[in-house]
Amino acid sequence: MLAPLTALLTALLLASPPPAEVPLDIKADRLELDQKSGRVVFEGHVQVTQEKLRLSCDRLVVRYREDGQVAELDARGQVAVKSGDLTAVAGRARWIAADGTLELTEGPEVTRGADRLEGRRIVFWPEAGRVVVEGAHGRLRAPRIADLERALPR
Repeated sequence: MLAPLTALLTALLLASPPPAEVPLDIKADRLELDQKSGRVVFEGHVQVTQEKLRLSCDRLVVRYREDGQVAELDARGQVAVKSGDLTAVAGRARWIAADGTLELTEGPEVTRGADRLEGRRIVFWPEAGRVVVEGAHGRLRAPRIADLERALPR
């Protein structure tokens, strides 16, 4: 039912999603399913695990299209995604199937090892390998500027 949640998680890694048959474990204090509107709501201490990927948030809303495919995932409240040494936190994470985008807002921050990137809004296009960070700031490992100057042709 929630295999497309994999896209939300793996989008942070800019990798293709794992096979749909990979087990997904989910826990929440409350689940509300409304088949007529095509919406499932998980609330309270939401924990999602699939292989090495983990998502936690306060509330996760999954919206389905009429054909049963997931149209949108909306995670809110202390959203945290972890996979290996990559961690992303935000107040909100939204995956939209039609656009193929993952949008992090409300204080988003992505860290991998010693690298950290923050902004007002971080948008991933996983299939295109593209990321846009509005109001970007952070700390990334990079060669020394002096080393770059020496590498430039004269």
